[in-house]
Amino acid sequence: MLNEIWPERPLVPASEVYEHELKFACTDRSDKIAAICTELEKSGANMQIITSLDDLAWTFNLRGSDVECNPVFMAYACVSRENTILFIDGQKLSSELKNKLDAEGIQIKETSDLFNYLNQLSENDCILVDPDRTNHAILKNIPACCKVIEGLSVPCILKAIKTEAEISNFRQAMRKDGVAMVEFLFWLENNLGKIPVTEFTVSEKLTEFRTKQPHFKGISFFPIVGYKEHGAIVHFHVSEENALPIEKDGFLLFDSGGQYLDGTTDITRTIALSELTAQQKTDFTLVLKGMISLSMARFPVNTRGYHLDILARNAMWQHGLNYGHGTGHGVGYFLNVHEGPMSIRQEFNDRVIETGMVLSNEPALYRLGEYGLRTENMIVCQSAESTVFGDFLKFDTLTLCPIDTNAIDKSLLNQEEIEWLNNYHQRVFDELSPMLNEELNAFLKMKTRPV
Repeated sequence: MLNEIWPERPLVPASEVYEHELKFACTDRSDKIAAICTELEKSGANMQIITSLDDLAWTFNLRGSDVECNPVFMAYACVSRENTILFIDGQKLSSELKNKLDAEGIQIKETSDLFNYLNQLSENDCILVDPDRTNHAILKNIPACCKVIEGLSVPCILKAIKTEAEISNFRQAMRKDGVAMVEFLFWLENNLGKIPVTEFTVSEKLTEFRTKQPHFKGISFFPIVGYKEHGAIVHFHVSEENALPIEKDGFLLFDSGGQYLDGTTDITRTIALSELTAQQKTDFTLVLKGMISLSMARFPVNTRGYHLDILARNAMWQHGLNYGHGTGHGVGYFLNVHEGPMSIRQEFNDRVIETGMVLSNEPALYRLGEYGLRTENMIVCQSAESTVFGDFLKFDTLTLCPIDTNAIDKSLLNQEEIEWLNNYHQRVFDELSPMLNEELNAFLKMKTRPV
């Protein structure tokens, strides 16, 4: 039926799957599978059908290139104490990798074998099914005699909490990404007005500088580059055809990220290309105040993202301003740049923010037809302190890149915010300068000077 509706449907990608080496993955897949089984038993289930591609990649420490920008591959899996089966096009696995998985007790079956396997399940099987991540065809092939428990995919929950080793690798990926961003900012400042530069040029250059970094595996999403009024289009997709030429005037917003074997990055900066109006500086500073406020947050355990969202919006709300998207999303570890189950946004989400979770922090402001502003860092949740009132958490910023101080109205910042910004810039300089040449060091020193 689907072929009749979509006669030119492309074939399922046949790109080769590769192993995410343990020095990067940090946790052996056998330990991950054991952890999944333990959590399943807590819920009363003895098996999960894993259907989400990022859940599969994380569980098996495997990566692919079947989906643009996301290092995942097409497959399914069934995980239980008795059997772990990966249903995949066998041509996607090398003989060496097949043998390695087989030696670890992981069975490899063709994707087409999935329904037949499900049909043979018995009344002794209690299967966890994530209704948001499982298609109807899978569900209807589970025999009626089986018990089905609906719940959030266990790998989705587990992979959201990064280990200390993963966070350490994330920090290294952020240093590399920071170097690429400094190189880009230096290039832009020294070429704008001398050679033709468009939004599309900026998009290509952001990728070019990342490509030079070790363990780079591609972009984590197509760059969003918005000059002047295009900056007010939240998810603007730039191409050669629709790209605006960039001049030394107004704001330029660029949101981009990279996939590295040791982490996934997502960063937005908005920079001033000329002297700004009072309104432009006020708007930029209010967005910055929101980002800083969330960065400095301390909150009790069991706090949810929608409890924290107001911290990023309050300064804007006091001026009758707002933005129409979430403030923070989870970020995968060399996986999808958007990762659940947690978020920081106004809408209800029952998942609490826990230590080890990595999220974006990206308040924004858009004036339609004029300009868009967004300042985004990635943050990781950490333990803060324990008091007689309970345990408290905090965020630590992972992203390392200067924020444009020329766009700030310092009179709108309080002393605590000024100290945060100066401390952040000192940290950016301290961590990136050893990786830069003398010319870039001098440039970074200027961009991170105290306000």
